[in-house]
Amino acid sequence: MRIRITRQPIGMVQGMSLNYYRTGEVYELPPSLAEYLVMERYAIVEMRDRERKPIAITEERRRQP
Repeated sequence: MRIRITRQPIGMVQGMSLNYYRTGEVYELPPSLAEYLVMERYAIVEMRDRERKPIAITEERRRQP
């Protein structure tokens, strides 16, 4: 399950420190851990398949009137 960390998690879950996860980053996690982080409001479910990259608008890509 893909999640995006929205605030820094603290503590330990399932014997693992949550200090590793960074705000703004997207992680692929086991469903039980991902659901816990979402439930505790440390994360949100990430719906995008991948990160968006800015696309430069060039003269060729602009619409012609």
